[in-house]
Amino acid sequence: MEFDQLSNDEQVAALARLARAALAAWDLDDACIELVKYRENAVFCVTAGDGTREILRVHRPCYRSDQDIRSEFAWMRALDADGIATPAPILARSGDYVVTAAADGVPEPRQCDLMTWVPGSPPGTLEGGVEAGPDKVRELYRKVGALAARLEEHAAAWKKPATFSRPAWDIPALVGVSPTFGRFWELDAIGADQLPILLAARDRVRQRLVPLGHANVLIHGDLVPDNILVDGATTRVIDFDDFGWSWPGFEMATSLFPLQVSGGFDAGLEGYLDGYRRLREFPERDLEYLPDLMMARSLSYLGWPVGRPEIESARDLVPMFAYLITEAAREYLER
Repeated sequence: MEFDQLSNDEQVAALARLARAALAAWDLDDACIELVKYRENAVFCVTAGDGTREILRVHRPCYRSDQDIRSEFAWMRALDADGIATPAPILARSGDYVVTAAADGVPEPRQCDLMTWVPGSPPGTLEGGVEAGPDKVRELYRKVGALAARLEEHAAAWKKPATFSRPAWDIPALVGVSPTFGRFWELDAIGADQLPILLAARDRVRQRLVPLGHANVLIHGDLVPDNILVDGATTRVIDFDDFGWSWPGFEMATSLFPLQVSGGFDAGLEGYLDGYRRLREFPERDLEYLPDLMMARSLSYLGWPVGRPEIESARDLVPMFAYLITEAAREYLER
């Protein structure tokens, strides 16, 4: 069977074999591994014999180059050195951070990397949002907004490596003819009554975002609740896989998107802007185009299952996301 036709458990079992093969590069052949998450990448908790825990990431194929990943780790190391806590990448025996491994049942070799374990629990999920009252949502997003401002401020002053390479989240990547996540209009689950609305919203977004100009600010790119770990009074950020060039407003739109599912959007927006503005001026133009950036983010998420047909949870979520995003697109077009 093709890999994307295997059950979720069968895919995870095959990827665990590949993870086990990769761990030899860090002399962790005998470590215990346990799945943490399988969505964009397959993420495993690795527990060594002395009880030390680390995170092994098995990348999806053909999404990031080795140099993209090395650049991701270069910024993470720089952030950590400047007091913004991130997971620390761990060099393999080869002296590189990226290892390519293969295993029976996985059709292609996969890039793998290892990072230190970061304590904490996420306050919510991309799919379910944040289940909390307005005050707690506002408090959480005040921290997220402040974190976004610190990241952007650091990136603006950071001397990038000569080999620096990261993708852009711009108009072509979000709503172009070949979006990074996939063409939502190819989803069979989208109804004939929904598609014209979604396409009209896409076309409007393409035109509306032009005045924002070149996407030239480095952002985390995925500050959703899954990637915010709360550990007592400490809030940390993980998963820099989508770190790249965009606009500050797109960072905020991505972070606020889950609140369209759970509720609390207004409180989240207020908190985010308050936290951000305590450290850095938020671009007024980005705020003006927030509805367009929200729609661009929404449509990109709707296309994600096209690029990841093997992910069972993606298939399960399509009908709900298609309905919610179509209704949002309808409102967007009526503005």
